[in-house]
Amino acid sequence: MPSWLPPLLRRAIARPTVVLGAAAALAGLPVRAPLAAQAPADRAAIQAFRDSLDRVRDSTGLAALEQRLIDVAKGDRNNALHHLRLGFVAIRLGDLGSKKRYDDGAGEFEWATDLQPEWPWAWYGLGLAEDRVGDSRISLVSGLQAMFGKDHLTRAANAYARSVQVDPSFVLGLVELASTALRQRVNIKTDLAREALRVAAQTTAAKNPEVLLFRGRVEREVGDIDSAHVAFTQYLALGGQRGVGLLELARTRFVRGTLDGQMPYYEGAALDDSLTVAMYHADLATVANDSALAEFDYSSGERRAAFLRRFWAQRDHDALLAEGERLREHYRRLFYARKSFRLVSLNRHYDIVERYRSGSKEYDDRGIIYIRHGEPTRRATYNAPGMKLNESWQYERAGGDLIFHFVANEDVQDYKLVESVFDILGFSTTVALRGDRDNLVESRYANELILTREPFSPIYSQLLTAGTTGSQKYFTDERAIGQRSIRLGTRTDSYELTYASRLRVETGVVVAGRDSGRALLHVTYAIPGAALHPVPSERGHLYPVRLRLSVTDAVGKTIATLDTTRLFVAHDPVPPREHLVGRIAVPVIAGPLRYRLAIEQGDDNGVVFPIDTLNAGDFSGQAFALSGLVLGSREANLSWRPVPGDTVWFNPLSRFARKNDLEVYYEVYGVAAGAPIRTELTVTKEGGGGFLGLFGSRKPAIRLGFEEQSEGPATRIHRTVSLADLAPGRYRVDVVVRNPEGGERRSVTSLEVRP
Repeated sequence: MPSWLPPLLRRAIARPTVVLGAAAALAGLPVRAPLAAQAPADRAAIQAFRDSLDRVRDSTGLAALEQRLIDVAKGDRNNALHHLRLGFVAIRLGDLGSKKRYDDGAGEFEWATDLQPEWPWAWYGLGLAEDRVGDSRISLVSGLQAMFGKDHLTRAANAYARSVQVDPSFVLGLVELASTALRQRVNIKTDLAREALRVAAQTTAAKNPEVLLFRGRVEREVGDIDSAHVAFTQYLALGGQRGVGLLELARTRFVRGTLDGQMPYYEGAALDDSLTVAMYHADLATVANDSALAEFDYSSGERRAAFLRRFWAQRDHDALLAEGERLREHYRRLFYARKSFRLVSLNRHYDIVERYRSGSKEYDDRGIIYIRHGEPTRRATYNAPGMKLNESWQYERAGGDLIFHFVANEDVQDYKLVESVFDILGFSTTVALRGDRDNLVESRYANELILTREPFSPIYSQLLTAGTTGSQKYFTDERAIGQRSIRLGTRTDSYELTYASRLRVETGVVVAGRDSGRALLHVTYAIPGAALHPVPSERGHLYPVRLRLSVTDAVGKTIATLDTTRLFVAHDPVPPREHLVGRIAVPVIAGPLRYRLAIEQGDDNGVVFPIDTLNAGDFSGQAFALSGLVLGSREANLSWRPVPGDTVWFNPLSRFARKNDLEVYYEVYGVAAGAPIRTELTVTKEGGGGFLGLFGSRKPAIRLGFEEQSEGPATRIHRTVSLADLAPGRYRVDVVVRNPEGGERRSVTSLEVRP
């Protein structure tokens, strides 16, 4: 230990020293019975004695027992069994509240290891005591203990390692060594634990379910996924706790990157043993909100499994993924976060700029965001003399990008979220920058910091070029982006589809027609020839277009999903200025709906659209309802037949030449057959009316009135409108329908008129 440490710290760090070298010994450990092994009778006696202590709840009676054992030991100081018994009594007294007794236990076990260094129970007991003693409550001292490998988990792991060094088949030592290695955050000894478990595979411990369970966990931790899978499979075959084994098997398969973890995952979720339920709860809590966790807690058996199926399926649908992909990604993220963002110290302290409090004892704030949102699109950091460690992450999202800033203020391994990139410089500097940015020495650091984040958002370029006065608005806007990102990022989760290149495509969505009594939601699309990537073949030029669609109701329940690939064949390539057009339709229920769409063409060329909303009418014919407006033209060559002999034209571009007629289609429901239906159709220029379009009335450029007779539950209406008299620009199209009782329904859409 360095001589520069003060004597008090040297004593605090030191703690009783365990004889080390176990790692080196295990590497070449022969599989044989130790020469001076602890006799089976002695082992059985110690196990029975320890089991009896676990049932004791009265510390007074236990203290009396301890005194009797001390009296016996005084007359036979060199009997290791006496010291083992005293050690376990001291640990039990510590467990019942007298924490200082753990040190007494460690002393007794050390005495036993001196007397019988080949007894595994002596080293095992010392490991238990060292684990319970813990580390210093003084942060500086505990940090130094960790730095020099004297923290309590390292001391315990070394003792457990010696217990299996002297007896490779010692199950308790193997299990505790593995468990301790998995709990360690510094001086991690998973390699040592794996070596011990592999040596034990040649002993009687090889068939012990608990040993196999921990071997699987350690193998997975070090990255040997196949060995972990074998261990968990054997654990289940040998009668291990079924729910635990199934979840561990599922976790391993997901980490391996396959979807076949779903079967054991949901099978294990239906089992009600408390340990299994707690494990599922802990995994779920990293992404679920309070209401979802409450539903999980109130469910049991198959209802719990059904809840989890809905929970993960909804996320698959929202992200336009195949079934099971979001669940698999969740466990990949957990595995990565454990290795990359795990907290070293649980003594977390917060600066004034660190507004978010995760409450996590497992991950820093980078881990919280990573588990919820995965790998960021971009990362950035800035290093300069005196600069605190920092990172910024950007997530490109169809509904608006998320930007997160992290800084390690006190603990270099504990990154916390801050609202603004300037908070990385500290609270006082941030305040000063807002007051007079140009007259500060720190402004140089601020500008260099902004430069590293410039690819994230135009706001950083604006901050670089704006003067002191003009930059105040951008300071506020930049912080608002961070606040929004933290609010959304810590309360939601995502798994966004990504593509190497963004596909240029225009779409239209409308509800019209019905199928089996349900309304039809139509999605039309148009892809310019310049954006297409054909696949040459003997048949001509092939254009595969993949469409993914998810529709949910107002409470998030999935109504419809679609994942289909349409193959278009053309003799010649689609010209750059022309478009490939198509349409899909899915049945939906009446009411407010949310939908999401992704379109791909060729390898890694696609686009994900933000979530949007619409309202679907009741097309059952039992109520007065009006469909959406379908605007089309015969030149677009995209049609639909709602009934035989009836053709409806679409135009996904919503752009029409003045020389072409506009085809308008809509449907009226719930008007008795033969009753009159009155319709008014208007076309009004957007932004028109008054000086510069800022005030004055908006007079329709086209106003048409019609009266038809209802055809019964559903009346299909076609109108052809000339656009010849319209000036180029964007227009709003309104259709208002009135029934005989005076009821009124309105549908609105828009179009662009070109010369």
